[in-house]
Amino acid sequence: MNSIKILSPAKLNLDLYIIDKRDDDYHNISSLMQPINIYDEIKIEISDSEDAISLNFPDDIVSFEENLITKAALKFLDSFKITNHLNISVKKRIPVGSGMGGGSSNAASVLIGLSKLFSIDAFDTLKKIAIQLGSDVPFFLYSRTARVSGRGELVEPYRINEKLKYLLIFPGIVSKTKLLYKLWDESNSFLGDDEKQRINPFIKKHIFIDNKKFILQNDFTPLLIMQDKKYLDIFMLLKELGLDAYSVSGSGSTIFCLLDNKKNYSETIRYLQSNQDFSTCLVETFEGWHFSFD
Repeated sequence: MNSIKILSPAKLNLDLYIIDKRDDDYHNISSLMQPINIYDEIKIEISDSEDAISLNFPDDIVSFEENLITKAALKFLDSFKITNHLNISVKKRIPVGSGMGGGSSNAASVLIGLSKLFSIDAFDTLKKIAIQLGSDVPFFLYSRTARVSGRGELVEPYRINEKLKYLLIFPGIVSKTKLLYKLWDESNSFLGDDEKQRINPFIKKHIFIDNKKFILQNDFTPLLIMQDKKYLDIFMLLKELGLDAYSVSGSGSTIFCLLDNKKNYSETIRYLQSNQDFSTCLVETFEGWHFSFD
């Protein structure tokens, strides 16, 4: 076995609560996260190249040195004392700055892919590597719906029996997670009472999944609305169209709407697809790892 292809899924945060700021400058959070079937494709090959890692990746997204794929692969090789060189190629589909965890998913996918390629069964070691790489990477290792807490290192799988379907809306905004956390730290002075009252109807949505009550809420949403009125414009449009189960994923910018399996949204979706201010995509839940070997 000389190569492996693996699907690297995006995720949605059905809720996201920021608890507090930690002494290490990270934040404690609680979030119910779910993988979905929009994904990047990653191929890993054992290589004869002189370089330890050769990476085929869009140059305008992130540098070789800062790419989580590179970091994950090098940490894996070092941890397991593997001397083989690797060629890694990526087909990107998950939008950058979308709050859907593309970079973290890529890192987790590389860790899982390499463990399969080299027949290494050491999930606990992979988890230790994952939390060094980024807060969302441990979640993606599990590749299933889970409640994530701490700074992301605590992952508790969560069973949802329904096959959930979503309409994604990409508003064409690149969101920066570090900036959003900084704004959250300053939010007491950043948001006035009038602003809070105006946006409150759009930041908490009650839904039922498996006959259990859930709240779609993201603590970043008020800050995103204050940064760019486009979010509020889209929320108001969704409300007018009767799509009331919506929220934002991660630190933005993707807006997702939970679709009722018993309803027909064809006309609504066609209308939204005709809008020139944003793009849309239909997705559903995507759990487990999907890969093939050569």
